[in-house]
Order: sequence, then C-alpha cells, then structure tokens
Amino acid sequence: MKTTATILKALIIVIFSIIIASVFGAIHNQLSYFVSNEFFENFLFGNFGTTEWNLNNRRIEASVVGILGSYWVGFILGVIYAIIFLFINTENNFKYIFKAISINILFALIGSIIGYIIGLIIPWENSGIWMEFGTQNPQKYVQANFMHSGSYYGGIAGLIFGIIYLFKKNKK
Repeated sequence: MKTTATILKALIIVIFSIIIASVFGAIHNQLSYFVSNEFFENFLFGNFGTTEWNLNNRRIEASVVGILGSYWVGFILGVIYAIIFLFINTENNFKYIFKAISINILFALIGSIIGYIIGLIIPWENSGIWMEFGTQNPQKYVQANFMHSGSYYGGIAGLIFGIIYLFKKNKK
C-alpha cells in the first residue's frame, strides 16, 4: 500500500512539473512576444510549425509555442525530482520537492530577466543572432532571443540549486 502511494506521489511530481513548466512557457512567451513579435513571427512560429495550425491569433500562438517549448523540460525535471523523491528520507519530502520545483521556476525567471538585460547591453550587430533580412527592430529581436536562452540556462541552474536544497533538507 505504501509503495502504491509513493509511486502515485512520484507521478504527481512529474505531472505537476509538466503543468508548471507549460504555464511558465505560455506566460513567458507573452512577455517575450511583447518585447519582439518579430522573433516569433520570423523564427519561433516557423520553427515550431504553428503557422500551419491556423490559430488566427498571434498571442495564442505564442502561448502554444511556449507550452511546446517547455513541457518537455518540465517532464525531464519532474522525472529527476521524482527519482530524488523516491530516495530522500525526510518526513516532509513531498513538500520539499514542490519547494525545489518553485526554486527551479524562480531561477528560470531570473535567467530570463538576465537574458533580457544582456540583450539590452549587447548591440544586435555583435550578438551572433541570426535573423531575417529586413527585421524592423533587430535589438528587440535579440532581447527576446536572449530571454528565451536565459530561461533555459536559469532552469538548469534552478535544477542544481533545487537538488542542493533537497539534499540539505535530507541531511537534517
């Protein structure tokens, strides 16, 4: 009976991680679409193939791309946290896992903000970012691109800090 409950909790961790990452991706893309709709229209929509879906609303399309670009990250993180959950021996390990996921999201947000700031500082000509000829606002394009990269790097850092947090809680 205890094994079934533990497996169910591990499954809940994975599902929760996927949902949180998807919501983060949808909201994040609303913000970065505001920064540069060209980044989406000239790159991400085509990259994810959503232009063929006839969504008829670029904001919804940006959210869909955010979900598609982040649900899999949530799955991977959820599996990692679920495995850790199975091996940590604390009284409140389920609660600690959700705190670690929150740390992960916070770091992804911070990474995105840092990416945006870097995109403000680095001139688009020196950014190394490829963009369509005729992009109307290349600096904003770079900012949105760096926001996206920053959120992934922040997510990796968040995973590291989330795991450290869990192992510190496990030692107590």
